[in-house]
Parts: sequence; structure tokens; C-alpha cells
Amino acid sequence: MTIGKALRLSRIFDPTSKTTVIVPMDHPVEGYFPELSAPRTLIGTLADEEPNAFLLRRGTAVDALTAYAGKTSLILRVTNATGLRNKMAEQAYTASVEEAIRLGADAVAPNVFFGSEREIEDLHLLGILKDSCDEWGMPLLVEAMPIGGKDAVPFEGPYSVEDIRLAVRTAAEEGADIVKTFYPGNPDDFKKVTNNSLVPVIIAGGPKSSRIQDTLRMVSDAMKGGARGIALGRKVWGSENPRLTLRVLKKIVRNQLSAEAAFSELQSNEQ
Repeated sequence: MTIGKALRLSRIFDPTSKTTVIVPMDHPVEGYFPELSAPRTLIGTLADEEPNAFLLRRGTAVDALTAYAGKTSLILRVTNATGLRNKMAEQAYTASVEEAIRLGADAVAPNVFFGSEREIEDLHLLGILKDSCDEWGMPLLVEAMPIGGKDAVPFEGPYSVEDIRLAVRTAAEEGADIVKTFYPGNPDDFKKVTNNSLVPVIIAGGPKSSRIQDTLRMVSDAMKGGARGIALGRKVWGSENPRLTLRVLKKIVRNQLSAEAAFSELQSNEQ
């Protein structure tokens, strides 16, 4: 591992707990989210809670620079497919490792949908990206999603444990330093995923949740199942109190705070 890569990873993972809390805000290409129409203030508020990184596209990364610079890291989203398409699983590679370096990013993150009709091409492009990451000492965070069955919705599922496990292992075999994937629903099933991975696995948030208790429980159980952290966007910035939600989620991830205790803290701080 190069010195540059080691330094970048040290900023993405908390040095004490070896965990990471990432807030993705790369969603505006998928549709209209009022919270993200002008996100600079929100990013600044969340940055004060010191997440390990924001996952952003280059436009927001540049626009909100003053809100997060010096407070947290940037992970650059390097793939894209807009909400105007009916095949969001077909992602284009739209940014490079060199661009990530120019922006001061500490990792790059592609979406890869394993099992799609474009899998052969996507694996080829992932390999090229990995080679570039190695050349520049840039960590690679692969968002590994199996395409799922006929009822699966891109980015949402449902996905079987077997499919998730294969997607995560494939991403690790092809050089990911971190793999982000969906939580299958219980810690025992997630252990089957994390125990089969060669690198740290973190969970994606999925759709906005109507009950904060469900989000807290999901994160607590995922950590019990071997997760090394979270990458939650809509469940954080889409919540009633994004800053407070992020604060208690950090405690679950870094300090093993129980979901019940986290909910109690959330309620007491909202009163």
C-alpha cells in the first residue's frame, strides 16, 4: 500500500474504532430532492458532526467546498445514470481518478450492478478504474449491487443473501478497498456477507425510512453482523432532524450504542 493510499484511508476510517460514517448526497441526478436543491448549508451543518466523509458528485463537491473543507473527507462518485432512464443499473463512468485528486478526494466510488446485461463491460471498466487507483494511491469504494430478480428495484432490491455475498466478494476480488452494499435484514445473514469479504463492508441506507427506530435498529444489527460502518444518505438528510440523526448514528457505529439507547437520546434531545 502506498503512503498516499494509507493516508487517505486513515481519514475515511476512525482511528480508534476502525469504523466509518459516510453521508452520501449524490442523489440529485436521480430526481428532485428539496433537501438537496441547495445543499451547502445542510452539508455545513452535518460536517459539524464530523462524519468521516461525504459522498458527492463533482458539482456539489465544488459548490459546497467551503462548507466541509477541513472538517471531513470527500469521496467522489464517478458513475452516473439519471432518473430519466428506465435502466438506472446501466451506469456511465463520468469522472476519473485524476479529477478526484484535483478535487482533494480521499476515495472514488463507482456503482456496479453485478448480473446486469452490461456486467462484462462494467467489470472491464472497474478494472481500468482500479489500475488508475493503484497508480495514484487512491482508495476504491465499490458500491456492489446484485441486479436481483425480476421484482428487484435498482438501489433498493430486494436482493438475496447469496446474491449480495457474491457481489461483495467479486468487488473485493477485483480490488475494492471498501465495499458498500445493502443490508439483507438480519445480522446472521449479514455475517455470511462480511465473513466472505476480503475487505471492510459498509451498508447502504436505501429509501428514506418513515420510522427512525427502524434506521437505528438496522445500523445496530448491521454492526453486529460485521459491518465496518455506514453510508446513509436519505435516512440522514431526509430525516426530521438530520444533524441529531447523524450524531446518534455515529454513536451506534463508533461506540456500540444500542438502538434503544440511541432512540432515547434522540427523543431527549428533541424535547
